[in-house]
Amino acid sequence: MTDLSDIQQRLVAALVLGDRPLRRGDLAARLWPDAPADRAGARLRQTLWRLNQATAGGLLRASHTTVALTDHVEVDYRSAARLIAAMSGAGGAAAAEDHLPQAWNVLRHPLLNDWDDDWLVPFQEKWKVQRVQTLERLAERLLQRRQHAAVLELADAATQADPLREGPRRIAVQSCLFVGEVADAHRRYRGYRELLSAELGVAPSEAIPQLLRQDRERQLALTPES
Repeated sequence: MTDLSDIQQRLVAALVLGDRPLRRGDLAARLWPDAPADRAGARLRQTLWRLNQATAGGLLRASHTTVALTDHVEVDYRSAARLIAAMSGAGGAAAAEDHLPQAWNVLRHPLLNDWDDDWLVPFQEKWKVQRVQTLERLAERLLQRRQHAAVLELADAATQADPLREGPRRIAVQSCLFVGEVADAHRRYRGYRELLSAELGVAPSEAIPQLLRQDRERQLALTPES
């Protein structure tokens, strides 16, 4: 999409995020909210024409009333949406892992974070919640398989999106303890505790301290008496 103009990119984004063809009037109002309806409609027609010229007519499917992307267009966002749907289906995380390589590059990032269009905000908020939950669930599954590097990558991406959320922090600490990176586990917990104190004036739950205590007790039990 980088070869398209700014307004063309926004038009494509609006179509990508919609789960059905958009009515021309709704699309025009979304892209030109401050313009009168007739002027917004004229701008939409002009933009659609230019976009068709730029893409040799292979991107859009337009009628007199609606606009949509053609069925063959592959979109990273929709691949990630399929991953999220797989996570909540009968196969759960096991099924979702099949989609992870294709969806990872989009799951790890906010949705169009450098755009501040009002119409986009609900999509951005929904995406943040969904992707954090999905990253956390996948990290939990890979934790069970002791895939430490992958666990940290997923958990850290979830933490970056929602720094105050405890679940990804706990998973990362637990993974560090599994592979013997005790110092890193404590460092991660200290950072989270300090963040919560500074931002909210509260302490973490006992979940992570309990993990650290259990690991300490296990290490002491393994230490031979002198």
